[in-house]
Amino acid sequence: MITGKRLLQAALVTLLCAVWCGCQAPQRYQRSAGPYTAHEQDQGEQHPLCAFGMPERESGWDHGPTIVVDRPGYVLEHSSLDKIALWVCERVEGDHLRGSANRKKSRFKPDPRLQPGERAELVDYRGSGYDRGHQAPAADFKYSQDRMNGSFHLSNMAPQVGSGFNRDIWRFLEQHVRDAVHNREKVFVITGGMFYDKAEEDAETADGFVEFKVIGPNLVSVPTHFYKIVVAKDSSGQWQAIGFVLENRVYPRAPGGNYDFAPYVQAIDWIEERAGINFMPLLDEDNPDLEERLERKPAELWKAFKDN
Repeated sequence: MITGKRLLQAALVTLLCAVWCGCQAPQRYQRSAGPYTAHEQDQGEQHPLCAFGMPERESGWDHGPTIVVDRPGYVLEHSSLDKIALWVCERVEGDHLRGSANRKKSRFKPDPRLQPGERAELVDYRGSGYDRGHQAPAADFKYSQDRMNGSFHLSNMAPQVGSGFNRDIWRFLEQHVRDAVHNREKVFVITGGMFYDKAEEDAETADGFVEFKVIGPNLVSVPTHFYKIVVAKDSSGQWQAIGFVLENRVYPRAPGGNYDFAPYVQAIDWIEERAGINFMPLLDEDNPDLEERLERKPAELWKAFKDN
């Protein structure tokens, strides 16, 4: 059940879209900052593109109706409420980063596996001021033009600030992940948007809602933040993991892309609690000690990730 406050906001935004006048400036919107709607759990199973099981929605969170879209190269869970993916999983391999695939041959397109009205369309981004930001990056599929083309479905996109974020710091974070692949036996990456307001951490400033924007006639949600989680197994068989969270905003450019990502490292537990997603559900069952090390201790893992 959606709260009355959210219903009121949804009605207002729908009315604005009904009298659309060609101006597609993002509209303000709100959602609950915490869980209030229960969902059936249908993930948590093994998948070759997920490290320890497909991510699982936590009960009590309003993610809306969702559908899993499984493609060669990546798998995602798409929310028809937000018109973006809750998460996108991929396995990144060194051989996949070499090849002749060219993104100039690819075209952004609505996802044919999703119904109109429940997905983003090209018109939603047009004039919005936001980039169509890849979640599974096109550059991860250099080995295959078909797979690179498949990464351009809008279900694999989310609205990202362009200059200063998607084309800069976020792009270099993606490259940093690719650089880490070469010294590791397996690398899994989970990426997605989240809706977070630091004020909700303090009882004196929390009001139970996170404000965000929506764009286009289909009300595509603009995440306030993006996360990227890297889970890797090195040549000695040791598992490592690290999470990053960046606000969806303009960041000062770093010469040569030499960004310091240390301030954006977050424990995976922290991300799970604020996104309402268990990213590695089978880890809980199979190895609680490993879960403790991977999900709750980002500081000790930072050096291992940084020193590729």
